[in-house]
This record gives sequence, C-alpha cells and structure tokens, in this order.
Amino acid sequence: MRFMNKVALSALAITGVTCFSLAQPPGVGGGLGGMMMQGRGGDPTQLLNNKSVLDELKLSEEDAKEILQKYSDESSSLLAKILADKGKKDQAKRLEQIRTQQLGLRAFSDEKIGSLLKLSDEQKKEIKELGEDVRKEVEDLRKDIGMDFSKMGDMMKKVGELNKQALAKATELLKDDQKTAWQDLVGKPFEMKMGGGRGGPGGNRPRRVD
Repeated sequence: MRFMNKVALSALAITGVTCFSLAQPPGVGGGLGGMMMQGRGGDPTQLLNNKSVLDELKLSEEDAKEILQKYSDESSSLLAKILADKGKKDQAKRLEQIRTQQLGLRAFSDEKIGSLLKLSDEQKKEIKELGEDVRKEVEDLRKDIGMDFSKMGDMMKKVGELNKQALAKATELLKDDQKTAWQDLVGKPFEMKMGGGRGGPGGNRPRRVD
C-alpha cells in the first residue's frame, strides 16, 4: 500500500511540473517543485526550486527563473561542447535537438532558439498566448480530478495532447524559412522513455520497494 501511495504522489508531482513547463524553467517556489527537491541532496537547481532557500538568499522567483534558464542553457551547451571536443559532432547536434524537443512550446522563448528563428514580436506574442491557453486548460483538468489518482493517467494523456496541439499551432505561425530552421533544430522525432537511467556515477541503483 505504501508503494502504491508513492506511485500516486509521484504521478501528481510529474503532472504538476508539466502544467507549468510551458511558461517557465523548472518549477520555482514552495509548492510541488519544493516538495520534489526534498531528499535530492545539494543539487543547486533543486535548491533554487525551494521558496525557503530563495528567501534566505533574498532572491525573487523571477530571479530564480532567469538563473535556472541560463544554467539550463549553459549546461546543455557545455555537454554538447564536450561531445564535439571528443569528435562526436553528430551526437552533440542530436543532443541539442533532443533538448529542443523536450522544451516543447517553451523552446520558442529560449533566447538562442528565438534568435536563430528570428521570431517577430507578433509571433512571440501569439506563441505566448498559446502557452497561456494550455496552462489554463491544464489547471482546469487538475481541478476536475482533485486527488482522484485513478484519473491521473487519463489526465496526463490529455496534457500531452494539449502540449502537442499547441506546438503544432506554434509551428504553423512560422514562415517557410523559419520552419526549415526549426526542423533543423529539432531533427527527427524522439520519444523519451522513462526509467533505465544510470542513477548517478555509480550506475543503475536498485530501488527499494516497501
């Protein structure tokens, strides 16, 4: 029973992050993002997700969002650079493409990507409105299911479909040359499979089930 409760809570946390992923970097504040960082050790990105840490550092949530976005961009660029320096330029480019795909609609607010696409102010405005529409719809879905974890799977599917539809609408706003540049940025579709990670420097770690 304890194991099932953990699964349900994990699903709720993941959905909560998805709800806000269109509008900002990894969640900031004392809500679900703050709950998720507990037990994660000293990861600075997780620390900046916690409101009490922000209060101690005298940083606003907007400061944290900007810092986390820059950290994410520079970390990704560093990984790609390391791959390129090892002579794996194709892998470096593919890593960047996967990252862009994972950003989804938020990719268009990425400074580097926006510069490459040469988005107009009107395009930026319309894409931002798409993100706000999705956020509101997801919030409505969350209110509808409340704490009924049996409906969580269906909700996550709906959220995924909403994100997919919004991204399709955003790409339709692009001009032909922008669409060509966008396709080069994302490459062929990639499906991220959950689980199977290395679990840190020591490789895969067995999970305790109790």
